[in-house]
Order: sequence, then C-alpha cells, then structure tokens
Amino acid sequence: MDSKEYSWAWVTSDRQLSDGPCELLMVVLVPSATTIDTVIYNGDNTTGDKILQFNITVVLNWGFIPPVPIYCDKGLYIDIGTNVTGVLVQWREL
Repeated sequence: MDSKEYSWAWVTSDRQLSDGPCELLMVVLVPSATTIDTVIYNGDNTTGDKILQFNITVVLNWGFIPPVPIYCDKGLYIDIGTNVTGVLVQWREL
C-alpha cells in the first residue's frame, strides 16, 4: 500500500480521528508521568466501544501495534487523560 492511504495524528487533547469505518494500525503513547485514563474508542466520542485503555505506571513511551488492524465500524476517537505529552495514532480510512 502507498503511504498516502494512511492517516496519522499527534494528539494532545480529546479528538475524533475518523467519523466512519476505519482500521486502527498503531498507537504510541508518550507519558509525562503515571497515567491510567487515556482511552481509544470505536466511535465518535467516549460512549463508543472501548478498544484500549492505557495503564502506564512508568514514564516510558508505550507502543501498541496489533498483529492485524483493528476494524472500527463506528469511527475512531481518543480521550487523552492526565499526564500525557501526546499520542501518535495511525489508522486507515475504509
């Protein structure tokens, strides 16, 4: 696939990344301290289906790359919690 077929964002506040079907490909969280409340949802807000919640107890970058892309039929939303410098998210619109 061509890199132009993929989307990415450096996210520092709550944000809807996709408003339609997509595939979640990769997430890298950069914490500034212990954080437990950053969540990625299949949906357009925090009422969507929870895909991933970060529970980071050490200040190290944390990556999530599923073995196959995660299908999100309702869109993609990230709720940035406390003590997060930012999150790099990569997805593909369908």
